[in-house]
Amino acid sequence: MNLMILKRFRNELIIIGATLFAISTFLYKHSIDKTIEQKREDIKSSISQINRVLELKKVWKSKNILKKVKILRTIVSKSKIGSFKKRGQKIIVKYRKVNTTELNSIIKVVMNNPFQIVKLDIKEVGKERYNMELICRW
Repeated sequence: MNLMILKRFRNELIIIGATLFAISTFLYKHSIDKTIEQKREDIKSSISQINRVLELKKVWKSKNILKKVKILRTIVSKSKIGSFKKRGQKIIVKYRKVNTTELNSIIKVVMNNPFQIVKLDIKEVGKERYNMELICRW
């Protein structure tokens, strides 16, 4: 009797099976499309990060940095520079008795260039006079 019922509703069962198969293939295709789109976005973000790193590398490894380092020597008069030492990619500068405008100009140069500040020590020695020790790397 069950076999007769199956034969009687054979076309309906085929349609139901085909519909379920079509729905499952649609859902599978949709999930694969989402996965591919997500991987595509990941690749785009990776490429943009690589390009950003390359641009930063050009800035940080620029040969013009040496010229920018030499500006630290010419900002104030030579009598106010205690010591100026450059070792590889590191600079040690000591300033004596600089006023606030000179101090601000030194800080501005350091902040506007790709230097990594290792040590910045500012001590007040008189009224609006400061001693400053600066160690930078690049």
